[in-house]
Amino acid sequence: MKRLPVILGLIAGILTADRVNAEILLTEQFAGYESGVLGTDVTLGTLNGWNLTTAEITVESGSGSLIGTNLGLVASAGDRAFISATETNANGAVIGARNQFAPTGMFPQSAETNIYYSFLYKFNNAADISTAGENIMQVNRANSGIVTPQHWHLVARNVGGQIQLGISKAGIPNNATNYAAKNIAPGETVFVVIRQHILPGTENDIYDLWINPPEESFFADEANVPAPDASIGADPADGAEDGSNTGPGRFVVFAGSNAEIDELRIGTTWADVTPFFGQCLPAAVQFTSETTVTQSADLAATFRVNILGTSPTVQWQVSTDSGQSWDDVPGATATIFKTPNLTVAQNGIQYRAIASVECDSSSATSVVATVIVTNPIVTSPGVIMHDTFLDPELGFDDRANEPLTSSNSLWYTAATDNLTAFNQGGNLLGIPLSGSSSLWLGYFIAPDEPPVHLDVGRALKVTLPFIPGSYSSHTQNASLRIGVFDYHDAGTRITADAPNVGGSQGLGSGVRGYLLNVDFGPTFSGGPPLELYARSFLADNNLMGAIGDFDTLGEMDGDFEGAPAFQAGTQYTLEFIIARTGVNSMEITASITGGGTNWTLTVTDTQFVYPRFDSVAIRPNSLETSADSFTFPEFIVEVIEIEVPFAPYRITEVSPVSPDMVKLTWESVPGVNYHLLSSPSLTTPVWTTNATIQATGGTTSYTNALSGDTQFYRILAD
Repeated sequence: MKRLPVILGLIAGILTADRVNAEILLTEQFAGYESGVLGTDVTLGTLNGWNLTTAEITVESGSGSLIGTNLGLVASAGDRAFISATETNANGAVIGARNQFAPTGMFPQSAETNIYYSFLYKFNNAADISTAGENIMQVNRANSGIVTPQHWHLVARNVGGQIQLGISKAGIPNNATNYAAKNIAPGETVFVVIRQHILPGTENDIYDLWINPPEESFFADEANVPAPDASIGADPADGAEDGSNTGPGRFVVFAGSNAEIDELRIGTTWADVTPFFGQCLPAAVQFTSETTVTQSADLAATFRVNILGTSPTVQWQVSTDSGQSWDDVPGATATIFKTPNLTVAQNGIQYRAIASVECDSSSATSVVATVIVTNPIVTSPGVIMHDTFLDPELGFDDRANEPLTSSNSLWYTAATDNLTAFNQGGNLLGIPLSGSSSLWLGYFIAPDEPPVHLDVGRALKVTLPFIPGSYSSHTQNASLRIGVFDYHDAGTRITADAPNVGGSQGLGSGVRGYLLNVDFGPTFSGGPPLELYARSFLADNNLMGAIGDFDTLGEMDGDFEGAPAFQAGTQYTLEFIIARTGVNSMEITASITGGGTNWTLTVTDTQFVYPRFDSVAIRPNSLETSADSFTFPEFIVEVIEIEVPFAPYRITEVSPVSPDMVKLTWESVPGVNYHLLSSPSLTTPVWTTNATIQATGGTTSYTNALSGDTQFYRILAD
């Protein structure tokens, strides 16, 4: 039956006691997005927790929503996401996007709980769906990589031109997929609900599937949830769930289905994910991140809120006068907000989020978040580290002997014997692990010292010679990853060999920096030889194991498939240069030379722009996908001076706006600081700085007060 808004108060009152432990983890109505790749905005970065985003899943602003009101669902808001028909892997699907809906450890396997997922879904063409079945959704462990470990799969199959949905366990052994009987026609919008019932123990978690559940069940308490259309897990033969107490936390959408998705909700009760038509819950907002952030200048801060209510929207606001006045931040309409890189002059800047609900015109204002911005200690040019891995004062060579000095870096890993300087004659020897990845993490700044901080016109240069050993175990290429990172400002610093320095570990939550991804092997496999990425605000301890979460900066062009790559016994030299070319501009160059080669990739970063570093990390994928060993003769870190491109500053317009005010407009480069100076005379000039403005576009304007009968102006750029 169709519920009307007038009965909402009664229903809400009856159900309050049953929903004390309810928690809405995600509501995604694809509202406020610009057209383009799902979750990505060129100014604000990844939105609403989406990462690993690809061009296979997009949002078109103004396209409108999928309609679920005829199924009993609350009216949709915003737009919808479009899923392409592109299929690139063996099971006929490719991960198109992933949402981090829960942090590590929120839903441990040791505690019984329910997690519900719901969404509207429409298949456009049955021919794009495999008759054998293909994954269209899955949930991964909260800190997993691209593929495993997983919890459940939602599988679609083509049955005589119509589509059926089934649920399966993602663990091994996976012996069954149980399908719902409903046949879905192409073009038909369906409402899908999945329940993940976590039970302590093994081979006993139960996953239930509903397709178009009865609308009278919407917003029901847990005792009145209807029987599912398909279920799996009660039989141990159905497969084993992921036993890690890390728990689920990443909702994955696959491309390849030629479909549309909308109204995604994740919560801990049935009522959380089944809002009924006519429901109108008021707006509410709460921070899920810290509300007081203290950080160095030249860094960005990030905040996150959870918004509640019926089809809620959010708008972030900023105050620069201690909360006396507030202004909307243009385009900041997602639950995750990333500030620009902040200056010392912006110390004490405040932000808040306003949640709004249209159906009852309600709004809610969050508590205020404040950023304390401190003066950085800018690093002078010079050698920061030159380690030849010799320790004569010890009588033997060691890679982790304290204290850290300008000639003694500290290196850590999980398997102690696989990274050593002992008896290596002034080399660091790394031996990849068989069947799994390794992490070799080296610090070049002492724990009680601030990290390298790059001023405009300076660059960090890391020089790392390496010699790959033989390839006796090599079976195929994989990525060799080398990153330059900052543990000082967010991460937990590694201080000893331990399992948390494994290939998919590293205590990387909050660690920021840049990464080089190398197609490693004796010949190139066909992918880009070099790729550069940025690691920004990832709440993931997996430092380098899942670069799909990173921001892509660029890749080396050309067809290198089958071309000679890294030859055993040949010394190569990596130079990783991170240059600060402007207040909000970095140029990153990675070059590898040796054996007659010279592979170079240079990219410009005007979005992430991170200037602080204290460590280098190396991650070989495995013994079988890299070399038998790597020898590193030395490790050099320097801060060097660079030439900064001169920013245009031509004044294009001077116009009076009042008898004592004049407006000046000049050409500019986004992110560059411009100083407006004035003098009453050019004969004996006395230049006074009237304002410093950071440009946000190709032209910049400023209105200045006049003093005296004559005034001359000039513009200086950093």
